[in-house]
Amino acid sequence: MRYLACLVLSLALAACTSPDRCATINPSNPATETFDPSLNINLAQWTKTAAGVYEQDVVVGPGETLSTATNVSVYYVAYLPNGTVVDQQLQRPFEFDLRTITAFGILDGMLGMNVGGRRRLVVPSDLALGPCGKGPIPPNTTLVYEIELLAINP
Repeated sequence: MRYLACLVLSLALAACTSPDRCATINPSNPATETFDPSLNINLAQWTKTAAGVYEQDVVVGPGETLSTATNVSVYYVAYLPNGTVVDQQLQRPFEFDLRTITAFGILDGMLGMNVGGRRRLVVPSDLALGPCGKGPIPPNTTLVYEIELLAINP
């Protein structure tokens, strides 16, 4: 009986970690993509971080500079390259911990922002949701964010 229970548990765990549960890993490359004109993206005018996130300051804030991963409060909108809004928080501040975020591209693109600033990010899929996607976001998809940094929380 113990052998059967171990076998069932092993098969269940293998199914959860199977590489087949997500799409084939085929990271997006923002430099080769076409963005909807409504997004007004010309990557030649943006800064590219060492990790590969494109960033553009819309407003440089007058406040404290985000220099390390910590808790922050923001407003944000997330878009697909075709201009579709896939997520947003504009009604009340969204608070999250950049130390635990799984989409490393957001942290990478926000570092150096000042409180009160607004920045646009173009995040390749390998620094966003990767080959699994989530909800309305397909696998291996570049994401475009507009983020306003409201506060850096201790």
